Amino acid sequence: MSKNIESNTPSDLKVGIALSGGGFRASVFHIGVFKALAEHGYMGNIKYISSVSGGSFTIALIFKLNNNKWPTDEEYLQNVLPRFKEYFTNIGLGKRAIYRLFSPKHWKNLFSRANIIAYSLKKDWKITNCLSDLPTSPIWEINATTNETGKNWRFSQEKMGDWQFGYIMKPEYNIADAVAASAAFPGFIGRFSLNTSFYNNWHDFDWKDKIFKPKTKDIKFQKLHLSDGGLYNNLGEEALIDKLGETLIPNINFLLVSDATQTLKMEESKSIFNALGRTLRLIDIAMDQIKLLRVRTLHNFFDKNPKSGLYLKIGQYYKDLKDKFNLKKIEKIKTSIFNLKNEDYEELLNYGAAVTSVGINRWYKDKI
Repeated sequence: MSKNIESNTPSDLKVGIALSGGGFRASVFHIGVFKALAEHGYMGNIKYISSVSGGSFTIALIFKLNNNKWPTDEEYLQNVLPRFKEYFTNIGLGKRAIYRLFSPKHWKNLFSRANIIAYSLKKDWKITNCLSDLPTSPIWEINATTNETGKNWRFSQEKMGDWQFGYIMKPEYNIADAVAASAAFPGFIGRFSLNTSFYNNWHDFDWKDKIFKPKTKDIKFQKLHLSDGGLYNNLGEEALIDKLGETLIPNINFLLVSDATQTLKMEESKSIFNALGRTLRLIDIAMDQIKLLRVRTLHNFFDKNPKSGLYLKIGQYYKDLKDKFNLKKIEKIKTSIFNLKNEDYEELLNYGAAVTSVGINRWYKDKI
């Protein structure tokens, strides 16, 4: 396969990629990002992935569609990319999960509806592998938020947990459950319930010696409730940045952040009788402010390290792409897990690829 940047040899790059939340809109934008990375020959350079919500859907499908292996450039473009569309236009999760609420089998999860999303991921998307089945490279961190501690709960092949509650090492845990927890947005989807009593080998992280040690005290809760990783950080980049945003983690030297979150719009206040709507609006405001603080940290990092990464988002490189894409239409695609229209799917995918290609070409020109 020929690369779009003929003289580029990315073998020295060790890429860490953070994929934001944003429902299926984010999932498909990220699919386009990987399309461009594959066309430029970078899939093999990806060493670390950190995902939230919609980004987690994308990575789970990549591994499923490529026999639980990270794809080469050719494998992604020829074998994986053409098979995505069915999942986001025909086998949407939202409607099927709602239907399952009417079944007594699922009534126990009425207030933990993310568990029904997990069931749908297994049943409808056939995502049945465990974290332990994942390859050792690239490392994939799936981000959620622990309701009981307020900390960032992460799932990976190495461990699952948060620094305050504790960690399970080498967890035998289903990927679908981890992805559903990552997407457990308050209100509509609801929290994800995790039974901690199933595990008895909890560890704490020793910050002084930088190692995991068996927990000396009993765990505090027999059940935890996990919510959308976006409540803590909707960009997911924290797993890739060290020392409060000053440096990258040791095993990467290039950071790519794909941000497909929706811009907070100005809108009229909800009625006093619409308590849920007012609460969700406040959640949106809080999440938007958290994201903006993260973005400022990213810009500060890139200002100090101008060749060490890319921040890509919907609306990026407007002048370059305004004649090729209907950005207003793209921005109106809602944050949901319901089926996308065919034309919206294609527009989002190609737009994500175009934004990434512009970013890569500009970075490469600056690099040389």
